[in-house]
Amino acid sequence: MKTAVQFGAGNIGRSFMGQLFWETGYRIIFVDVNKEIVDLVNKRGKCPILLLDAYESKEIHLSIDKINALHVDEKEKIADAISNADIVSTAVGVRNLVHIAPLIAGGLMERFKDVAAPLDIYLCENALDAPNTLKAEVFKFLDSKTREIVENKVGFVGTVVARMVDVVSDRSNDDPLGAIADAYHKFPIDGKAIKTKPPDIKELKVVRNFQAEFERKFFTLNLGHASIGYLGYLKNYTYVNEAIKDKYLSAVFDGVLNEARAAMLKKYPEDLDPYEYDEVIKDIKIRFGNPMFFDTIKRIARDPVRKLGPEDRLIGSAKLCLSYDIFPENIAYVCGAALCYDFCEDINAVELQRKISEQGIEKTLEEVSGVDSKGKLGRKIIKSYLELQKKRKGWKNYARDKEGKK
Repeated sequence: MKTAVQFGAGNIGRSFMGQLFWETGYRIIFVDVNKEIVDLVNKRGKCPILLLDAYESKEIHLSIDKINALHVDEKEKIADAISNADIVSTAVGVRNLVHIAPLIAGGLMERFKDVAAPLDIYLCENALDAPNTLKAEVFKFLDSKTREIVENKVGFVGTVVARMVDVVSDRSNDDPLGAIADAYHKFPIDGKAIKTKPPDIKELKVVRNFQAEFERKFFTLNLGHASIGYLGYLKNYTYVNEAIKDKYLSAVFDGVLNEARAAMLKKYPEDLDPYEYDEVIKDIKIRFGNPMFFDTIKRIARDPVRKLGPEDRLIGSAKLCLSYDIFPENIAYVCGAALCYDFCEDINAVELQRKISEQGIEKTLEEVSGVDSKGKLGRKIIKSYLELQKKRKGWKNYARDKEGKK
């Protein structure tokens, strides 16, 4: 039986990569830092997954078996697993790649003591530079001979993971191994990075321009989440599936994604198909509106300082539009909403509001986003911020009155 080594037995590791490998007939070896999870996987040999299908409005119950797990301290066993693996993947978070690099290096050293088959390592980290980051860290622990072999025989492969995982809703899930996610199944990978034949995974897509594919996901799913998150917060919605049904928010949402779409098609005319792009946007809107999937507004809106960063989804998409002579009217409006985000339990939101209070909105925008507050984009963002601060008062009154009538 083919073997997959999956670093990270969290929600994406279990509910997405675990499912894909299981469906393709792999035996799965999870590697994780959480001893409780490792022990439970080994005790049960299976884990439950609940998929919520937005298109068919049904629940899909799966039980992933043929699995076992290793704790990160079991270095020799991990090295042996990698030396014999058919594929390796990671879903640990970019910041944690540095911690698993020595383990992967040890496995590659063991694998290439003798002549061995090439290996691909799939990076499911939602970061364009994740493959290069891991490769650089792994190379620090290899001797010169093994580095040369790894350079030729090991692919550090970028992937696009767009499955949404339910991690903070009110849905009851007492099983530590249980995972709840939407049923999205598509899995694009960087075709230029692979060293072996891709596994026969359902809806795996080998793309020739991985950056175009990654940016499309970033400027649709991630940008869309930010749009619904910050405006939904100001209108006092709790869940994404409620907010997307609001006609006002839905109109802004459509405007945001259409602005980004127009710029992306100009940037990548040879790689992105307009019809397919329309289907991607349509799919995201359907999935956001899934009445069974209770993703919270506060989860997708968290960390506004990062999301207002110069190259992140909001300012990054606005700058992309400007570079192709498209003024990002709706994106700028959402940037204004993000500057209003003041959830008291979000440390980054609190810090953002402190900056605005102490130094003003203009200087804060320039410091956080690198946007000239006197330029056209900066003026539009600030105008939107001021307008939304006024509008939210009326929205709060409406929400309070509506609640009182129940």
